[in-house]
Parts: sequence; C-alpha cells; structure tokens
Amino acid sequence: MTMSTPIHPHRSARNVVRHVRAWPLWPRNLAIVLSGALLIAAIIVVPILFPLQAGDAETVATMAGSADSPEAFDGYGFMSLIYAHTNAGLRNLILFGFGGVLIAMFLWWLRMPRMLAIAGFMLLAPLSLYLPFFVKDTFTIPLAIAATFLLTRGRVSVWVKVAGVTLFYAAYAVIFRQYYLLIIPVWLFLLLFIEAPISWRMVLLVAIPIVMALVPKEVYDTLQMQRDMVNMARAGFAGEGNRSAFLNLVEPNGVFSFIANFFYAAFRLNLPFDRLAPNNIFLFLNVCIYFWLSFSGMRSANRIVSWPSSLFFAHIVVITIFEPDLGSYLRHASTAILLLASSLAMWDSVFRQKIDRNA
Repeated sequence: MTMSTPIHPHRSARNVVRHVRAWPLWPRNLAIVLSGALLIAAIIVVPILFPLQAGDAETVATMAGSADSPEAFDGYGFMSLIYAHTNAGLRNLILFGFGGVLIAMFLWWLRMPRMLAIAGFMLLAPLSLYLPFFVKDTFTIPLAIAATFLLTRGRVSVWVKVAGVTLFYAAYAVIFRQYYLLIIPVWLFLLLFIEAPISWRMVLLVAIPIVMALVPKEVYDTLQMQRDMVNMARAGFAGEGNRSAFLNLVEPNGVFSFIANFFYAAFRLNLPFDRLAPNNIFLFLNVCIYFWLSFSGMRSANRIVSWPSSLFFAHIVVITIFEPDLGSYLRHASTAILLLASSLAMWDSVFRQKIDRNA
C-alpha cells in the first residue's frame, strides 16, 4: 500500500492506523488526562450522588464484614474475600489503576477530535455505572484489557488468540459469572462466519436452527428463567412498571419460547421508548454507537479490528438472554467497550485520510 492509498473501513491494511501525514497527539493526550481526572472525581463523587448505583458494592461490603472467606465460590464471595483483606485506599487504587489503563487503551489510537468526542461519550457509562464501585464488574476490566491486548497483536498466531481469549473468559466465568462461558461459542461462530466465503456462510446460517433443535429443552428453560427469577425476587415487583424491569413475553417452554423471549428482550433493551426519559435516550445513543462500531468492525478485512468487534457483539448476544432491565444491560455492555477500540481507530484513520486527500 502506498502512502496515498486510502484505507476503506472494510479493507483495512496490516495496521489499525495508517495515514498520510502525522497528526498531532495533543488532542488524544488531553483527552486521556481529562478522562483520568473524571475517573478520580467519579470514584469520589458518584457513590455519594448516586447511592442506588452502589447496591452491589454494599452487598460485597456486608459479606466481607460477616466472614473472612466466601461462603460459596461465586462472584460475590470472591469479591468479599478481596474486600475483607484490603483497605479503602488500596481498593480505590485498584479502581483507578484498572480504570486508568482502560481509558488509556481506549483512546490511544485516536487523533481526530470527532472520534475522541465519540469515545468520550462512550466512557460516560463506565464512569457512572461501574468504574467508581468495587464490584464484580471491576474485574471485567482486566478481562477486557487482556482480551483486547491479545487480539490486537498483529504477529500472534490466530490459534494463540483463540486459546488465550477462551482461557481468559473461562477463568472469569468460573470465578464471577458462569454465563460468560456462553460468550465463547457465540464468538467462535461469529469468527467462522466472518472468515468464511459467502457459500459457507449460507451453510453456517442453515446450521443454526439444526444445532438449536438438538439442544435439550431444559437448557432453554433454565436460560429463560433467569430474567423472571431476578425481577420477581425484587421487592415490590409485580409485572411491568418497576423502573425499566420487564418479564419474559411468554412462559419458558423450549426453543420456540426462547426465540420469542430473546427477540422481545432485544427489542425492549435496544429500543427503550416505552417512556421518553433522559436515561433511555442515553442508553439508545450508546446502543447506536455499539452497533455501528461492532458491525462495521466485523466487516473489516483486518483481524485486529474484526475479531475484537465480534467478541463485543458476542457479549451483546449473550447478555440479551439474561438482562432484567435497561440499567443492567448498559452497565454490562459497557464493560466490554474496550473491544471496540480498534474499530474506533479504523474510523479515525478513515476520516483522517479523507481530510488529507481533500487538503
């Protein structure tokens, strides 16, 4: 590729970032510094201003105060064990360290103010929903960092990347959230689909209903019941009307109810227009950006872009099965936004080359 050849977003070159001339680094550096300052402010202020957001953190603190070891080997138990053996200063240092690395990696490849502005907007959800709190989502940050770092290495074997990401997610699933195990087969299917020629993609699409028909009914019923169990257990929840929580559309009963409930949940979670509220608009704008970056990223011929983007979309597919409300959906989706960093960088490079060609 010559220096004058533009990069099409779906025909990316070897590196994520290629451009005609050097662009100044100060906008990116300023964005990192400002975002780091916001992170410090969020750690201090957000738990005070939004105490309802700290529910999981309070649960962890309560468990830590009642026992020196977890009663069960699950996410809350593991977090309570860490909480019991650390002080507030060390926990805040962990929050700032993980959050600072996430912010720096997310912004590192960007140069254009418009892309830095989009990235800054995307960081608002993590800064308000989980980065300031010592909760299970705290440890999705090193998971996202490790997966992104591995998948954006150009000289690493594809098999090492697949094995590494599988190992990372399996370890996280064992300790924190078992449903993360489902992300891996969905991601592997997406990889097969984007890497396959058109004829084989048709075969893969035909294989989906065949494989789904072979899965036992009990598996579908177990997956579907999680949303209803969470929402029915909430104090005062009686069907619709409790914030943005919702129940399944139909009673769990095998594969067809699973499909119906999945698409109903996808509609409720991604098109939150049952009431026109600022938080719903904020969610919708984030969802639009997520789908833009993930779909355009998966179409890229550059695996440094397409593989992390497909892993992010696998997150979206899996959490749609379980999420009980809009707030949980946005929080859990935003824990994986680092996987979209290379897609942001791809568009940053495209826009820069357009400006350079017109200059």
